[in-house]
Amino acid sequence: METIVFKFSLPTSAIMLNIGIVVFVAVIFVFSLFKTKGWQKTISLIIIGSLFVFFIFLFLIFPFTNAVKFDGENVVLNALPFGRKTIAIDSAEIVGIIDWTEERDFEPTVRTNGASTGLYKVGWFRLRNGSKAFIMTARSKAFVMKSEDIYYLISPDELQEFADVIYSN
Repeated sequence: METIVFKFSLPTSAIMLNIGIVVFVAVIFVFSLFKTKGWQKTISLIIIGSLFVFFIFLFLIFPFTNAVKFDGENVVLNALPFGRKTIAIDSAEIVGIIDWTEERDFEPTVRTNGASTGLYKVGWFRLRNGSKAFIMTARSKAFVMKSEDIYYLISPDELQEFADVIYSN
């Protein structure tokens, strides 16, 4: 079976926030370019320039590489820089599509290593039921599966198509 790729798009609010952070760091870089002198200028430009490049990757490049892939046997979650997870469908317990505003046990409560802006959540979280979870969602409705005591809440742009593909295998 060929690999099926399901896109995972960022909401507009998250894109705007990410662009705002990068622009803010760029403004600080330009400010220190003109307002500092000597060795302070060199050090500040190196530090702020490094942060600028790091934030471009973190906020503008990595989020647009996020995707959910299915190759017939495994679901591959690409959520850089928080991880790339491979879940074998044969060993996963499929819970189905849930809405955590209705099924409160699956609501993310603590972010342990991830990004979260409104309903946009990517990375590692702790759920209300106390379980560890890897989440890739931009809404409260998500496809849930469990493998090796870790819940995976996945919500690609084509959520129902993704669920249909998983159920058919």
